[in-house]
Amino acid sequence: MNLIRIDLGHVARDLDLPTPSVERTVELLDEGNTVPFITRYRRDHTGGLDEEQIRSIQFVVTKLRQLAERKQTILKSIESQGKLTPELANQIQNATTPKRLEDLYFPFKPKKQTLATKAREQGLEPLAVEILDAHPAAADLEARLTALIDPEKELANSTDVLQGVGYLIAERFGENAELRGRLRRIFHRSGRLVCTKVEAPPVTQESEGGVGFQPAQKQETGDRGQETPTRSVSEGSGEAQGLPQAEISELKSETAGAESPAVAANDPTPTDSVPSEPVPSESASSESQISNLKSQIPSPPSPEPPALSPESAPADSPVPAGRLFDKPPEGAKSPDVQQALKKAKKKKKKKIIGEHAFKDYYNFQEPLHKVPPHRVLAINRGERARAIRVKIDADVEAMQREAEHLLVPEGHPHAEFLKQCVRDALTRLLIPSLEREIRREQTDKAEEHAVEVFIRNLRKLLLQQPTRGNRVLAIDPGFKSGCKMVALDEFGNVLGHGVVYVIGKEDRRAEARERLANFAKQHKAQIVAIGNGTGCRETEQLVADVLAEELKDRDMAYAVVNEAGASIYSTSPLGREELPTYDALQRGAISIGRRLLDPLSEMVKINPANLGVGLYQHDVKAKHLQESLDSVVESCVNFVGVDVNSASPALLRYVSGMNALTARRVYEYRREHGPFKNRDELKKVTGFGDQTFVQSAGFLKIIGGENPLDATWIHPESYEIAQRVLAKLGC
Repeated sequence: MNLIRIDLGHVARDLDLPTPSVERTVELLDEGNTVPFITRYRRDHTGGLDEEQIRSIQFVVTKLRQLAERKQTILKSIESQGKLTPELANQIQNATTPKRLEDLYFPFKPKKQTLATKAREQGLEPLAVEILDAHPAAADLEARLTALIDPEKELANSTDVLQGVGYLIAERFGENAELRGRLRRIFHRSGRLVCTKVEAPPVTQESEGGVGFQPAQKQETGDRGQETPTRSVSEGSGEAQGLPQAEISELKSETAGAESPAVAANDPTPTDSVPSEPVPSESASSESQISNLKSQIPSPPSPEPPALSPESAPADSPVPAGRLFDKPPEGAKSPDVQQALKKAKKKKKKKIIGEHAFKDYYNFQEPLHKVPPHRVLAINRGERARAIRVKIDADVEAMQREAEHLLVPEGHPHAEFLKQCVRDALTRLLIPSLEREIRREQTDKAEEHAVEVFIRNLRKLLLQQPTRGNRVLAIDPGFKSGCKMVALDEFGNVLGHGVVYVIGKEDRRAEARERLANFAKQHKAQIVAIGNGTGCRETEQLVADVLAEELKDRDMAYAVVNEAGASIYSTSPLGREELPTYDALQRGAISIGRRLLDPLSEMVKINPANLGVGLYQHDVKAKHLQESLDSVVESCVNFVGVDVNSASPALLRYVSGMNALTARRVYEYRREHGPFKNRDELKKVTGFGDQTFVQSAGFLKIIGGENPLDATWIHPESYEIAQRVLAKLGC
């Protein structure tokens, strides 16, 4: 594999680490060694770098290589267009950030059909160049415009020609890398994030064309192939007045991680086509649904039908048998109609709750540099649910001055026209593009912060102290279906199961106490694990009372265990495979008990995102979150080590150098041939090659095997040295 060479001295300076240590660490990573292996068994090579430092080196080097690879791709693309100059190539090679690199490449990106490309096809680019360069040929501008009139090219008059030329000049201004950088700084300095409540779908309007131009059918944004309504800059005010955009007022009731086809946070400018008719709100839809269902309910018979007034019906019209809007007796409703009405009312109630979930942002604004990460994610969620509309207000007047100063030379013969083009480029191209870019940056930073919080909490959760050597009575609390009880031995094997009820009449509660006490005595339980779900407090009170009275002569204790993700595990293929003879409710209780015995071994079976220790984890990109959490689980597993003769495949897959397939093969070999007797026996497993053995052997422990060193952290490659040391010590 050809790896792109980068300046590792720059990496060492950024991370404040010795250059030789960074260089050797990168060599070890490139050779295929894992971070846990390098941290524990190659400390002499890296100069004693810890795991966090090695991962930082890995992250920075990966980013720099991606940047270098992108530079090569961009250079080849521009060269293939025949537009690569030595100066441009030097600027690209010296770009230090992806943002600067993309700004340089922006004018050369493949373009879709835009207003400027249409003007280019009409042959107006030479005149645009002449105007920009103040060429003498464009001194008599009216004559040049008249000469280019061509009805066949949709250039009916000089105004059409001027409009097309303006689009070309505005596009060139919008692609200016230096201008984008300056405006970006103004955005960050003066920008404010503004949120407003979505009230109703606004009426769409024809947007006015670019300043000084005729109205256009479509206006493109600064991004290729996307279009957005035009924004115009008010004369004298310097504020960007955005035209109304088509929005759907239907608010989503799912407020926790709801997915909808709304405009994503990284693209705040809607580009979808405008619906021909307003979409009714969900609230109105729910009321209409209830009304329709009521009309289907049969009315009770009436002995004397009410007479119709002459104004409401003709004399010979039939009289209905009953009042349509009278509430019918409960028995008159069919079960289907009752259920449908109940669902509709529940949906409406949930809708009302959803409306208030984002009430803090109905009239909210804050400077961009002060918005905390969690608030960014909350605002993004509200925007996806179409509860709020988000935009960024900035000092457009300052942007206008900066752009004119940079792009319009003093004394230019067409200065006024160029200033109009600058204004058009700002409101139609640059401001929408930079607004989306800033929203993307905010979201990325917020997601990085969320992942960091999740990683920190997950590490603490996985590295909780286990309570090995105790028999556990695990309880999964519940009201209606009762509390599921499971007794586990010291190794997590199931001894028995049952159900008790914590609510009801006094005799039923007394029966539950007696049953719980007998169950604990029967299986000699030493500790009670109570899940922290619904009914936890009632169950805890019941257990405390039993331990204080019925079991006061036994040295027992109880603990409340986080049961997040237990229900997901209980219905997963892994749960069904491990516990095929138990139902889902019993599997959940077993998982709670095993979490107390050995938190790490049990929690690795569950997707980390379902453990409930994160910050808006359902709003973070799934791939980014999964990669980060997998590295944390890998770090924790290899920090603790694994007993190869008792570990599950879910735990083995996180061992350094192993994957899900290798873990499954080790597990199946153990079931077929019995426990491993020494580490060398691992090489007999299909697919367990020398490289895998080197990376994983030190983390796979064999307790009570043929070689006592197999139960230690000493790597097999160091056994000879260890034996010589032991011989010298007389051991």
